Amino acid sequence: MCTVARCAAVALLSAACASDNSPADQVPLKSGVGIVAEGCGSVAQLASGVVIVSPGQVVTVAHAIAGATSISVVDYSGDVHPATVRAFDKDRDLAVLFVPGLDAPALDLAPGVPGAGAVLTWSRGGGVASDDVNVTKRLVVTIEDIYVEETVDRRGLEILGEIRVGDSGGAVLSSTGDVVGIIYAHSRARDGVGFATDSSELDELLRTMSEAPVTNGRCN
Repeated sequence: MCTVARCAAVALLSAACASDNSPADQVPLKSGVGIVAEGCGSVAQLASGVVIVSPGQVVTVAHAIAGATSISVVDYSGDVHPATVRAFDKDRDLAVLFVPGLDAPALDLAPGVPGAGAVLTWSRGGGVASDDVNVTKRLVVTIEDIYVEETVDRRGLEILGEIRVGDSGGAVLSSTGDVVGIIYAHSRARDGVGFATDSSELDELLRTMSEAPVTNGRCN
């Protein structure tokens, strides 16, 4: 795993922990961010996120920011930036934030296909990190929305790797560093298995994104 501490001298667009050629070693760590959402209860909701397509545009999971009255993005260096919501989808469990002044490279989207890849995640104690994973298959899941009120179909990816609490919102990357999915859960029944929303769902959300702030629903 590459962490902020081990990769302090990382170049802007590549991870510096290059002792081998695994996908995680090629991850642009500075594209990963943390999400801190406050306003629903006494404890802030924490999640991961990634800068995507355009500078200052961050994608994360909707369930982490639902109903929050204050949303902040923590960058690779640990600096905190205020964010506004530009898209929020309770069915896809995706949200897009706008973070003016965030100096981080934006990653491209690509179709998810089975094979070797990496995840880009954040934690409060460890900062931005990357791990190797394998995308085992694409699938369509029938799942409840984030409020557990309606049943929806969602295109997704099954991934084999260490997915932890707090990794939701982190990016699943291809071996070439493109975003192919956004993590939303780990399996409770199978160790080392996680699930991500497919990039096609994110692409559709980005096409309808507002240029002005939008509501982020209610607390869940």
